[in-house]
Amino acid sequence: MRIITWNLHGAKKDSEVWKILLEIKPDIALLQEVGSMPNEVQNVFDVISRIAIYKTGRPQGFSTAVLVKGKVIEEINLKSDHEWVNNELKFFKGNFIACKVELPNHERFNVVSVYSPAWPVDKNRIKDIDVSDVKLTKNPNAWATEIIWSALKNTVSGNDRWIVGGDYNSSETFDRDYQIKHGLKGGLVSEGNKEIHDRMYALGFKECLLEYNKKLTPTYMHTNKKIVHQLDHLYVSEKLFSEILNCNVGDQSTIFGKFLSDHLPIIADFKG
Repeated sequence: MRIITWNLHGAKKDSEVWKILLEIKPDIALLQEVGSMPNEVQNVFDVISRIAIYKTGRPQGFSTAVLVKGKVIEEINLKSDHEWVNNELKFFKGNFIACKVELPNHERFNVVSVYSPAWPVDKNRIKDIDVSDVKLTKNPNAWATEIIWSALKNTVSGNDRWIVGGDYNSSETFDRDYQIKHGLKGGLVSEGNKEIHDRMYALGFKECLLEYNKKLTPTYMHTNKKIVHQLDHLYVSEKLFSEILNCNVGDQSTIFGKFLSDHLPIIADFKG
């Protein structure tokens, strides 16, 4: 079984990224920033998608999607035990696609495609609300990464097989501690990115790219052409990770070289 997650940078149906995706031959694809999709892709996969939202609440010009060779059985109703988080889940409805899928061999998985934007939750919407149980301890803002974590915390069962992946717009390389330790200078500096990762592990997930390669692997090319940050992540439940065979990223020279996307796909193979 092959799983990929990939931010397509607004790719339209005539983009070469779709040819690459078909050549990769995923069984499950978690996609972000989908501009439009060609018929040859829709003929191969069962698709569920919704338009992502901008910080003002208006629709973006692209969608978040899940593609599966097999069928999408039903959507999963993500729900937190915090009412303000549930309100944000409604606001971010087009940024989180959660569903149950079934492959042709009848294996079933709970899948979430995540598109976490680079801007935080509007403070006006959470004014006078105690968000301390959800907000990161080292960051002054609440982000979409915390919204999806809170929902998963209330939804994930250890007996189910979960696949959660996408563009988190978060990398441990942003953290001040990481930059000091590794001598990185310049670029974005923020706090709490490792905490996002640690929280997912506490829920029983493993991050495929990091765990398989035993090192941080960049997936994003900044506008300054530097490739040092892993903004994209593929988390799977521990039981599923025990069946991993390989995990790597797509070809930099093709994807970055041809300016097809500023993100590389994460490609993971599992037994079965």
